[in-house]
Amino acid sequence: MMFMTLFTALAAVFMYYLQPLFFPGEPTSDFKVLQPDDAPVLMEYLKKYEKDLGEDFLAYRNHCLRVMSFTSYFLGKEPESGAKKVLQAALAYHDLGLWSDLKASYLGPSAERARRDLSDSYTEAELKQIEDIIMNHHKYTASPDPLVDAMRKADWLDFTNNLRFPMRSGMPSGNLAKANQEVPLAGFFTALAKRPFAIRPDNPLKASLEVMEIFRW
Repeated sequence: MMFMTLFTALAAVFMYYLQPLFFPGEPTSDFKVLQPDDAPVLMEYLKKYEKDLGEDFLAYRNHCLRVMSFTSYFLGKEPESGAKKVLQAALAYHDLGLWSDLKASYLGPSAERARRDLSDSYTEAELKQIEDIIMNHHKYTASPDPLVDAMRKADWLDFTNNLRFPMRSGMPSGNLAKANQEVPLAGFFTALAKRPFAIRPDNPLKASLEVMEIFRW
């Protein structure tokens, strides 16, 4: 009896994670998958680093677009213009240090680069929020700032989505399937997996261990 209970529980968990892949439901009417034309600020900043991103540009761009779509859903509405600009800026830079700075522990370098590049275009409060989004997007626990927390959940969702075991945080399976169809994964996890070899070609294992520093309680 205990074995059957454990088996049933494990099967239920397994099916929950695989549902968006094999048995997606219908997307909700309030979910929109955002495209490049919906994110001019994001695209402006990504274009500046297209050379650094190289062959991973499409994978990173699509990751940012999916995270932005999920963030809007978790917020319950599309952010207002000021918050939308902050979110798009933060998304452009949130993982950028992996490429622009060749840093495996990339949160700090990404946030510092964002402040350096954006200081003339944003208020101090906006810059601080951009930094908070970048520095906290791999936290396990919630943030009191709704925008920071929505992006945190959205990034965890898309990161684990690329692993095919999405941490959905209540995201309907149909929405996730729709996002994957309209903005394909484009090898984002493969791009991430290759970074340690680019960052430390002599010791990729060390770079892989350094990546673990980005995860925070």
